[in-house]
Amino acid sequence: MSMELQQLYVLAGTFGAGILTCGLIALIAFKVARRKEGGSESAAIQTRRALLESVAQNVSEVHHVYQQFLALALEFSRHGKSWPPQRKEELRRITDDLVNVFRHLTEAEATLLLLGEKKLERALRIYGSKIVHLRRQIYADKPSFSGEEIQGLDHLRKEIADLRETFYDALSQRFKLV
Repeated sequence: MSMELQQLYVLAGTFGAGILTCGLIALIAFKVARRKEGGSESAAIQTRRALLESVAQNVSEVHHVYQQFLALALEFSRHGKSWPPQRKEELRRITDDLVNVFRHLTEAEATLLLLGEKKLERALRIYGSKIVHLRRQIYADKPSFSGEEIQGLDHLRKEIADLRETFYDALSQRFKLV
């Protein structure tokens, strides 16, 4: 074989090895870029999950104070005028706490809107409005409750419980889809 032919083979082999090396580098670069994309999606998913968890936490804080208010409200509705003054004062305090904790509900609604979860936000707003409606019917200086009012309170209490359960079911579904 002539020297020129050998040089040609060496040149062709070197050129082929170069193309193969460039192809491998391009393939590795492509895979690294895809991993980075996947990582950013993962970060976005983690952020969304954390925000949905914060919504659940905010709603649970409101619900905890609501439950305290509800227990006192039901006790008050049963006793009326004969209810001790210190218990009425406790009802006043917990009513104030309920009003103050509603900022958590507002935060949860804002978070849901930022996430584009308009249906969840609306469900949460309805839940909150029913609690406000109940709170307006029960105040420590109310003299007594009629039988019809007590039935209305029981109905409203059940409606609030159903709204909460429906909200959490929908929130749970959204969380699972993330």
